[in-house]
Amino acid sequence: MDSALVIFTKVPIPGLVKTRLSQNTCLTKSDSAKIAEAMLKDTLSLASRTTADKILIGYYPDEGLSKIIEIIDGVRSEGYLNKPIDLILQRGSNFDQRFESVVDESFRKDLKFIVVLGADLPYLDPEIINIALRNLAKNFNENPLIIGPSNGGGLYLVGLSVKFSPSWFSTHNLFSSGLELSNFTNFSKDNRFPLISLPPYGDIDIEEDLVSLISYIQVLKNSEKILGFHFPYYTSKIIIELGLYIIEQQDQTRRRKLAKKNNN
Repeated sequence: MDSALVIFTKVPIPGLVKTRLSQNTCLTKSDSAKIAEAMLKDTLSLASRTTADKILIGYYPDEGLSKIIEIIDGVRSEGYLNKPIDLILQRGSNFDQRFESVVDESFRKDLKFIVVLGADLPYLDPEIINIALRNLAKNFNENPLIIGPSNGGGLYLVGLSVKFSPSWFSTHNLFSSGLELSNFTNFSKDNRFPLISLPPYGDIDIEEDLVSLISYIQVLKNSEKILGFHFPYYTSKIIIELGLYIIEQQDQTRRRKLAKKNNN
């Protein structure tokens, strides 16, 4: 096997994941964890539709292993997952170290290149990942760095070949110092690595992001053909189960909030 899609994620445990979704909103910590779990399931589903040879899940914390296995088994039993999966525990005290540990362990599995993706972009078109994989294979000898720009100067995807040293994440503080997009851009320029940028997508971190996702889902449900998106089946289902909908704020243009139908 030459390639893998690596899903870098926290285990969806209340109080650990998507805490900003429950800040000053109608969502509880349990609601946010349920949404995070649904998004992870959708990420597994869209990963299964890519050309990657296998899927790796870099998870944290260690005590969440049984939960991760339960999620994998559930998606597989429902027919949305058809690729082999390996699990890697994130190790380290900060994001760069944990990311480094997962990349390092991934390349120890005799892979030539990987695409690392978060679990908070449930509507990402699998073809975006395929494009990254094709470019890594085509330009392998040049050691390209592939990035997917996200909200606020962040990244939703990083594509690497085995020639990329995992230690560079910590050495250069690529995630933990300043804007990730600027850090990776400057790093590639300074070290003369070809930089390949993918179309921007917005991941789901705050209330405004979830409002946008609910709007996207409404459009996708009524579209005869979906281009550039993966339909987030699990996330759509949990939004319905939680009774979430969008409300307008009076006298505030383009400022919308979440509400729950079962809220009193």
